[in-house]
Amino acid sequence: MVPRNKTDKIGAMAEKAMKEAVKKALERHQKLGVPAVFMKDGKLAYLLPNGKVVSKVKSNRKASK
Repeated sequence: MVPRNKTDKIGAMAEKAMKEAVKKALERHQKLGVPAVFMKDGKLAYLLPNGKVVSKVKSNRKASK
């Protein structure tokens, strides 16, 4: 069994890595000008590049043939 203080350290490292990854992903979405998608109250929500959170987004993409 792994000592508790070691698991606490591993957990803290994992949490730090996850926070950094989320921050990087949000920065990339903003740079690309596309919304980031996440769940809020069990429903999809979109974080727009301007920082606004909406429940629907308009698509600017045209269907390809």
